[in-house]
Amino acid sequence: MQLERIMERYELPLITTHDQRKFYENVRKALVVGYFMQVAHKEGEKGSYLTVKDHQVSIHFPTRNHI
Repeated sequence: MQLERIMERYELPLITTHDQRKFYENVRKALVVGYFMQVAHKEGEKGSYLTVKDHQVSIHFPTRNHI
């Protein structure tokens, strides 16, 4: 339901495919788009980041569990 609401908000067509290869390709594309929405770049020396999509300030909290 959440994905459906997001697609409706951005006026994306709700379609499906019966081709197995195309299905997984579409899922991969959706995941990449979702990750891109979280991309940010470092801004200044204070450790704050700006999101690429909408230029909102984000603060990065370093952890010991980086992959």
